[in-house]
Amino acid sequence: MTVTLEARWFGPAPLPGALQEWFTSSGSAETSTQTDLYLPAEDPALNLKMRDDQIQIKRRLAGPLSTTFSDAASGRCEQWGKWTLDLEGPSSALWDDDPTDLWVPVEKTRHQRSFAPDEQPALTDALPTTPPATLDAELTTVEAAGNTAWTLCLEAEGPAQGLADTLMAAGPVVLDETLPVSLTPDQSFGYVRWLQQRPTVTTRPAPDVQIPRR
Repeated sequence: MTVTLEARWFGPAPLPGALQEWFTSSGSAETSTQTDLYLPAEDPALNLKMRDDQIQIKRRLAGPLSTTFSDAASGRCEQWGKWTLDLEGPSSALWDDDPTDLWVPVEKTRHQRSFAPDEQPALTDALPTTPPATLDAELTTVEAAGNTAWTLCLEAEGPAQGLADTLMAAGPVVLDETLPVSLTPDQSFGYVRWLQQRPTVTTRPAPDVQIPRR
């Protein structure tokens, strides 16, 4: 199990060129492409997804908490507990055999920067005295059920005592006045809520697997 504190925002496609240039020009970023399978629940406090041969369960532990990082970025922070378990086979088998129609493939192209605790003094001298956490910044384009968007996320991961201090010390430095877009609270939520808002995504199972009504 790992514990994280994250703030995430979604925006409509296409990804603004200025935002991508800002993110990639401010430091070395790793780029990856992957497809995750999500099982959207009716409760956005529960997140279940599969990637390759692993399944990840996320449960919101606290939040959403209103947070302001800078004049250009304010949103809602959520604390999550995450459990990652190995599967016996690849999750892609569900793509061809899901009688419930509940699992949703989400294609992602992700740019990610990671700041380990010993790298964070280069960002700011206002570091916490609590146990430090790793800070990740992520800019991702997503496509699911015929819908496309981009999402920007800041995530602190590590000892629970250091999550808030790490995010609030380093977050305003990352999301400073050079940020070329405005990030607002109404854009700030997790993947499950974003999927719930898609008109072609449902949290109700296919009629064929439900008990017939008499």
